[in-house]
Amino acid sequence: PYSVRVAVNDAIARLAGYGRSGHTSAAAAAERVYLCRKSVAELFGMSNPERVIFCNNATHALNIAIHGFSRKNGVGVISCFEHNAVSRPAYACGRVAVAEFDPYNEDSILSSFKGLLASGVSLCVCTMVSNAFGNILPVSEIGAMCKKRGVPFVVDASQAAGTLDIDVKKLNADAVCMPGHKALLGPTGTGILLLMW
Repeated sequence: PYSVRVAVNDAIARLAGYGRSGHTSAAAAAERVYLCRKSVAELFGMSNPERVIFCNNATHALNIAIHGFSRKNGVGVISCFEHNAVSRPAYACGRVAVAEFDPYNEDSILSSFKGLLASGVSLCVCTMVSNAFGNILPVSEIGAMCKKRGVPFVVDASQAAGTLDIDVKKLNADAVCMPGHKALLGPTGTGILLLMW
């Protein structure tokens, strides 16, 4: 969008690396970054903008969350149609159980996750909207199951952020990851990790 081009050009022309110095351009950059964090927090129903972490893209955010929440020798649970940005780091962290289900049947989805979570796992990662089918998964219900069992829950909102109204408090998630360049209409090379705790 035109407004994004204007903002990027303005940042290149007037702002400097924030957090690296106290001069006017660096202070202006720090203020701009904080205001962006605040806008993101408000958009997704977060009360604390300091838990908005900017990343290179959704893959970067997912890697931070998956590697950060995984436990040594733990088992991760993912859905049967996760993007490589989820499945590759999940497998890199250890054993993975894949929830197999009928993607058009919510009872089938919830039953599959319930069965795997009951076996004692250390992490659950799930896309909110399938990038292949466009299915919307019942992530709030999956998150509630995870919370009940003390399993950290990471949501990949790559296809949902900017297209669906998302109130992160209702997702029962520990982390929500998304790109800035898709439906949020930001520039390429931007991603967001929202930490709920």
